[in-house]
Amino acid sequence: AMAILQTPPPPGQMPDAQEVIRLLEEAIRVDPSFTLAYTHLGNVKLGTATELSSAREVVTLYDQALANCRSEEEIKELCSMRILAVAQVEAASMLKMESFNMQ
Repeated sequence: AMAILQTPPPPGQMPDAQEVIRLLEEAIRVDPSFTLAYTHLGNVKLGTATELSSAREVVTLYDQALANCRSEEEIKELCSMRILAVAQVEAASMLKMESFNMQ
């Protein structure tokens, strides 16, 4: 998943977000305490969310990750990510946005 995210795609193309999501979800299935996988999965899902419900699922994902943290640093990182996701979802809700695509 990280190789896909860190390898620049050919000009005019985007990284294969669905493959990244699949690989990160598999990593979490294998190791539910793999906090970095949750962080990256949340970032990718939030970045590709087009519906508000999909963005809300990212908050739930971060909640699951917090239940499996191994260190204080991981908790801090996930709390920061969760706060940002909640802020985006709440702002979209307050603006009565039908979709979540911020572009």
